[in-house]
Amino acid sequence: MISRGRSAEEPVTRGTIIAEYDCCAMQADMVVRGGVIYTLDATKPRARRLAVSGGQIVACDDASLDELIGPRTRVIDLAGKAVVPGFIDAHIHFGSLALARRRVDLDPAATLQQGLAILRAFSQQQSAEAWLRGRGWDRNRWGKLPTAAELDSAVGGRRAALSSHDGHSLWLSSAALRAAGIDRDTRDPPGGLIERDEAGAPTGVLFENAQELLRGHVPQVGDDDVRDAIRAALPLAASAGLTGIHNLEDSRSSRAFEALESAGELTLRVHHGVSRSELRDAREKGLRTGAGGEWLRVGPVKLFSDGALGSRTAHLLEPYEGRQADGYRGVPTLKPEELEADMRLAADAELDVAVHAIGDAAVRAVLDAYEKTRATYPPMAERMLRIEHAQLVHPDDVPRFARLGVVASMQPIHATADWRAADAHWGRRARHAYAWRDLLVAGATLAFGTDAPVEQLAPLASLYAATARVDPTGEPKGGWYPEQRLTLEEAVRAYTIGSAAAERTSTRGSLCPGKDADFVVLAPDPFSRPPEALRETRVELTVVGGRIVFEAMP
Repeated sequence: MISRGRSAEEPVTRGTIIAEYDCCAMQADMVVRGGVIYTLDATKPRARRLAVSGGQIVACDDASLDELIGPRTRVIDLAGKAVVPGFIDAHIHFGSLALARRRVDLDPAATLQQGLAILRAFSQQQSAEAWLRGRGWDRNRWGKLPTAAELDSAVGGRRAALSSHDGHSLWLSSAALRAAGIDRDTRDPPGGLIERDEAGAPTGVLFENAQELLRGHVPQVGDDDVRDAIRAALPLAASAGLTGIHNLEDSRSSRAFEALESAGELTLRVHHGVSRSELRDAREKGLRTGAGGEWLRVGPVKLFSDGALGSRTAHLLEPYEGRQADGYRGVPTLKPEELEADMRLAADAELDVAVHAIGDAAVRAVLDAYEKTRATYPPMAERMLRIEHAQLVHPDDVPRFARLGVVASMQPIHATADWRAADAHWGRRARHAYAWRDLLVAGATLAFGTDAPVEQLAPLASLYAATARVDPTGEPKGGWYPEQRLTLEEAVRAYTIGSAAAERTSTRGSLCPGKDADFVVLAPDPFSRPPEALRETRVELTVVGGRIVFEAMP
């Protein structure tokens, strides 16, 4: 269990830092100079020099800091490069990312045939008795849903279970369907769908809660394997400039991070979510948001209100394009009364709440549940609500985020990865999709992340998506609904100050004396160049708590 330490809501005062610093005989551990330090601190937005001692910032100014340099001081000359606060990924599945690196990856497959070729080659290297696991297939790119028969053609009689690109669908082989006992008599579970042929037989794809039908039939990865996979993936996060993450996964990943923290092996700060299955026992287990230490703390409980755009299960107020005849509006995964009950349980456990909601109906349902619960259950008024993704928000609901203090936890890379699918399946409603500018103007707090492994672990690519709203090929020309673009400073704020606010942390997100020394060096300076330059910008140094965890400076 994550230990109960100083709450994330307890600020570290400047006086405390100076007192500790004076004990160090006025010698800094690190001095950074020779470039531009973008502090995101309103009192001093830019500085030329920064000093670190004891894991925290002790000076950030234009004045010379030579008097702080001693024999043990690491001096970093920036040569005109930029320093920004460390990126805090507000929405990531790090354990899944780590394990995906050891499984078959279908993300590179632009067609079904390419996917089958990858599977055929991978399966030949695996034991015939082992389950074949992987992820990344995309019905939107492939132009169709794959089938069990097609999967069988690549993997033979093996049991195979492959998550879709968005993680909201599961593609099974015939052997896997049999192992789980899924046949024409199996009913769709609440909040889930089994894809069927005209005769009612399963074709091999499970949507949303139907994926749970496989639980208990696929061998679970052991705790040691999860820990080892996460340890191996930590350098990837450091090289991307991540100094913190909000990891929204179950207790298996939490245990892995606890083991790594105990061994002193963590190289980023982890705000770890609580799964819905843990909610009823959360109070007894002390799973209170903010409990923990400097490297690992309890985050919010994670709930799901709907599915995803890619799987066409996001819950909409009006039918999907082309589905007006049958009125299909997606898949709500929790009933309003279930959302309200879960929010009350979270409030009793002193847990903040993060709810996955992609479609406009799902977003409205979550806002309605929160507003009602706050009004009828006073403890809920003390808890923060985050809506994860918020990809399609009805204009009437945009002001409600700021009015209710709801954080919009969004991933800019989704807009540029999914704009074609949004246009195809949401039609004219897509002009209200990924409405970062509208939410910001209305006063909402934005917290940005990557949603890795759904998308790449690349904050700089996300910043480019937020500022340009074009995909890696430069499409669509001029940007997709460019009125929703952000400035680079606004986007960086969402990745730093916004994410820190979403975890109730006052000691990170900006660079000033008294704050944790979590920062990143970027080259070349992206603030002095057009948005397109972000595609060439690279992370050259990542520092967490005054410790260099990644270095690629020439």
